[in-house]
Amino acid sequence: MRGLVASALFGAATAQDPAEGWMAYAVGSIPASADRITKLQMTWTVGAKPSRSFAFFSPWFGMDPADNLNLIQPVNPWEGSNWGMYTEYYQWSPTHNSNSPDHSVEPGQTLQGTMEYDASSDSYTLTQKIVETGVTSSQVVKCQSGKKYTVPYVVYEKTWPCKNYPSDGVVTFQDIVVECDGKDCTSSVDWAAKIKDDNCNMAAHVDKGNNKISITWDTSMESKYDNFTNTELVEMNSRGSGWGARFASRSVVV
Repeated sequence: MRGLVASALFGAATAQDPAEGWMAYAVGSIPASADRITKLQMTWTVGAKPSRSFAFFSPWFGMDPADNLNLIQPVNPWEGSNWGMYTEYYQWSPTHNSNSPDHSVEPGQTLQGTMEYDASSDSYTLTQKIVETGVTSSQVVKCQSGKKYTVPYVVYEKTWPCKNYPSDGVVTFQDIVVECDGKDCTSSVDWAAKIKDDNCNMAAHVDKGNNKISITWDTSMESKYDNFTNTELVEMNSRGSGWGARFASRSVVV
């Protein structure tokens, strides 16, 4: 099994999005006439508190340019004992990662994530806000080499035994706003449900009529990761240099 972990880590180091560890996700296609996404915004409710464990995972939405090498995302990771919220930029080549400040968030609170383009600086302002308290985390990310962001995602990431995920079994991203070249194009985006790493019956559900995307899972199922040791699970889910690697560095596995 350690060989499998090493192989996964090597593969991730040479890969791109969708990355290993993405389970269910939805990917959007903007109109062919559009040049770039200039605003992407969604809200969701923070899930139930999972059992305390070494596990770290996250529902999030984000977007990439066409080459899938520059991911910007408001994230909502389970950090082993609490939920967090902040924004992240992960660049595959050359490798670069930046995060805005991490804030704790409680189950049942509402998160609103926004990514908005500024043409004058060719950059995006990434913002994550706890709606009930107004606590905000943000950063500005410059577009690498003038790349244009055109590929939106909704994702549940990091693979663990099913019992480690929240018992409520669903997260719903709603109040979705997409602007293309400064104009609303929400209803013109075609979303497709996908699976990268099949685990716990994770599935994305696109409800275009109600402007929602949900991801569901089943905590009662068996998982191909049930027989992994804690050390192997942490190593596998730390692939790359993004948020997973940061949380893996905090884990003390015995």
